[in-house]
Amino acid sequence: MIRIATCLLMLCAGSAQADLSLHFFEGAPKDRFVLTNTGTCPLAEATLTLDIGAAAAGLLFDATPGGAGVDVYQPFEVIEGRGALLGLPELADGDTVLSLNLAGLAAGGVVSFSLDVDDTGTGRPETISGSEIAGAVVTLVMGETTLEMAFSDQASAVIPIAPCIG
Repeated sequence: MIRIATCLLMLCAGSAQADLSLHFFEGAPKDRFVLTNTGTCPLAEATLTLDIGAAAAGLLFDATPGGAGVDVYQPFEVIEGRGALLGLPELADGDTVLSLNLAGLAAGGVVSFSLDVDDTGTGRPETISGSEIAGAVVTLVMGETTLEMAFSDQASAVIPIAPCIG
């Protein structure tokens, strides 16, 4: 019995994964998100949706002047990995959901983007801490498979994906 458990652990530990991590970095005036394929196999075409409205702090995207956000606004801007996107998302001021259509993402591949995130629930709406983004939800849809993970109070979400095939 111990041999079977040990063999199973060795097989699981050795399987290649295609995990995705999404990290949030507060910055003034631009906040930044970094999506990384931390696994060892490529990710196929997929849609990644970020719902910051699910966070308790009442987060929203401040994309245009004079809109729902506070003070400085920043539109969506790709910093790295434009080739991994099938297009740019449409984002209106005050939106709480952002969707990225991914053409795929190589192992170790990165897509990073900046924009302004404000909150409506604290005394400092321009500054978002890790605990304020906690609870924001990241959803990954690949064909018939939907995976979902919430941001931690460390401003990150990791979506574990099934072992690589092939």
